[in-house]
Amino acid sequence: MNGLIWLILGGIIGHIIPRVPILFFTRSKSQNLMFPSHPEPMPITGELLVRILNLRRLYWMSILFTLPSLIFGWVMITWADSALGFGLFLSSGWTIISRLLPDSSGKKYNYPYSLRLIFDLNLLINSGRLKDVLVEEGMDINKSLICCESINPQWEVECVRCTNCSRVLLDYPRPDLGRIRVDGILKGSMRLLLLDSRPLLSLKEDK
Repeated sequence: MNGLIWLILGGIIGHIIPRVPILFFTRSKSQNLMFPSHPEPMPITGELLVRILNLRRLYWMSILFTLPSLIFGWVMITWADSALGFGLFLSSGWTIISRLLPDSSGKKYNYPYSLRLIFDLNLLINSGRLKDVLVEEGMDINKSLICCESINPQWEVECVRCTNCSRVLLDYPRPDLGRIRVDGILKGSMRLLLLDSRPLLSLKEDK
């Protein structure tokens, strides 16, 4: 029984350590002044793309944070046959595997902060800029590319939607975006640890 407790403790520690960067590095108030407070919809802007790129770096940085606990767990298993070390080793190894393997080959975005997602969000920003040029030049707007004359994409919980015409512009639920969470440090951290920055809603299949 005592060994089981140490095994679980090692697993919890090994799960938390790699996720420390994404839990804390973007949560200060000064880093979120340009964004609406959680859980309000997030405007699709250049600042958001920079934030997602930073979160992407932190997401992959977790592999470096995992290596010390992986090595330490291996040493504890080798020299002391420790249940704590076994828990550290298992949890750290699982973290590395979960980072290197995609979520699913059938999904559009294989990771919560994939480059393809950033590219698609950037297309929405460019659509807004194109709309401004067309309106300024008095040219007709192609509704297949731009939903309306007042396009304003906002990332809601379920999808990216234009607040003016309510058209869904990107059918993908919102992952954690590094804001100060309204559910508090403890509850918010638990949610992030369980979901590993992924959206609470299941990823939707491509239509």
